[in-house]
Amino acid sequence: MITEAIQKDLNWCETLIQNNSSSFYRAFRKLPQEQAQAVFAIYAFCRIADDAIDVDNNPEMVKEMVVKLDAFKAGETPDEPMWRALRWAFDTFPLKIRPFQEMLIGQLQDVDFKQPESFNHLLDYCYLVAGTVGLMLCPLLAKPVTIETEKLSVELGIAMQLTNILRDVGTDYRLNRIYLPEDLMIALGVSPEDLAGPEPTPELIRLWEHIAAEAESRYNRITANLDVFDKNARLPVLLALLYYSKIIKRCRKARYRLLDRRIYVPKWEKLMLFITANRLLLLTSLWR
Repeated sequence: MITEAIQKDLNWCETLIQNNSSSFYRAFRKLPQEQAQAVFAIYAFCRIADDAIDVDNNPEMVKEMVVKLDAFKAGETPDEPMWRALRWAFDTFPLKIRPFQEMLIGQLQDVDFKQPESFNHLLDYCYLVAGTVGLMLCPLLAKPVTIETEKLSVELGIAMQLTNILRDVGTDYRLNRIYLPEDLMIALGVSPEDLAGPEPTPELIRLWEHIAAEAESRYNRITANLDVFDKNARLPVLLALLYYSKIIKRCRKARYRLLDRRIYVPKWEKLMLFITANRLLLLTSLWR
């Protein structure tokens, strides 16, 4: 039973996701109420950690979260809306603490940022900051949790992070961050200055498409295996997948003019994707 006090904390988390990630919110609000509210609590944890680095440039706040998470693991609950909501989520669902710990490690990597030397190094980073989120959510999406559902949940997180990196190449460059692997840039003849734009070079487009193919192969693999997730979780997973894969398509439609602007999916197209997702599930009998 959710008390009035806990409901206020859960509402606080829901407002946070509504205000910061409409795509994520649109996808996962389709879950049954308690599962959706647990997702919002997890999102709040991730959002606070992410904003501490990317918005506030405050690594000390993330270090404090590491300490609070250790206390949380020991049974103490910090007296803050997010932590109280997260305690409810842990008490209600079989969540694991490890991905939360690893996610904070990933956030702290951005403090002393180093360009990934290889694609494997990039995947390691994507796992820490996004694949871990898939692991956090997995107990809310599949019963029982299996090796396959954990793997696909991680793959979805990694694919979404790769998509974010592709969309934000120019923005990240202006923040003195290059997430594109160093060895691939050298092999394909892409210089750091190429990321300043405004027009992408043919070499940069080839590198961009190389990474896009990695993200899309993961989206395709998850789409082909949606049946490993619970029936009521398939629509949210598919919506998240379609929203983010559409970003890649939008970048192509813009002829890769993304170094001086942020590509986004408009609301009308998100509505069309919602209709598409429902049709796809009906056609493949995954609603049954």
